[in-house]
Amino acid sequence: MFPTIFYRIQSLAFLATLVAGNAYAQQAPSMEERLRNQLRITTTQLQQAQNELAALKAGQPSSGQSSASGAAGGGDASALRKELDAVRAQLATERGAREQLADATRQAHLQTQGVVEKATNQIAQYRKSYDELLRMARTLDAERRNLVAEAGARQAALKRCESANTKLYSVGQDILRAYETVDVATVLAARQPFAAQSRVRYEQIAQDYGDKLYEGRFDVRAGETVETPAEAVGQTPSNTAAETPATTVAMPASGAATPASP
Repeated sequence: MFPTIFYRIQSLAFLATLVAGNAYAQQAPSMEERLRNQLRITTTQLQQAQNELAALKAGQPSSGQSSASGAAGGGDASALRKELDAVRAQLATERGAREQLADATRQAHLQTQGVVEKATNQIAQYRKSYDELLRMARTLDAERRNLVAEAGARQAALKRCESANTKLYSVGQDILRAYETVDVATVLAARQPFAAQSRVRYEQIAQDYGDKLYEGRFDVRAGETVETPAEAVGQTPSNTAAETPATTVAMPASGAATPASP
């Protein structure tokens, strides 16, 4: 029975040595759990061996070989205790390393969270600035479109004004030429009471000139409803000539034949 006990003690010592070697050789995340399991198994086996050794000692063996075997078994048990203490010390070291790693991980997580919050705040500020700039850009673009439209309207009004001025200048030239070609006989013929036909003709000529002058008048409200020449006939020189025939001199058109006095 003694060889069996010695063999088991040697096996336990070898197992403890393997556990210590594995603890030093491997650095995996589950090292603490493996060490705990191995320590539990080794402790159980050591207790069994100590119980068996105590039972053998209580039997008081008579042979010297038994005494020598018991002494050898006690030495192996002491060595096994030392190995067990070494395993426990390494387990404590591993536990401390894991706690340090957990603290470092926690601090890194806090630092990362702070960086993320700072970046989030900066992104929110940048987004707010971008939205403000976008709103300003849209406002400026709308103002630019309005200015372009106003410039186009002013350019069109300027062209209409130039066209009206050209027409008015042409009508003025026609009136000047009519005054240049009128003679005394024409004036006297227009004042005769029996020259009604000639007076009507000159009044018609004056009406035509008045219509041309009215059509050439510039109006900014190009697209709005304006007075027509027929509605403003009371403002033309023809009515004035009809109301005061004695003081108005009718003007023939350029190149028109002057009627002879009766």
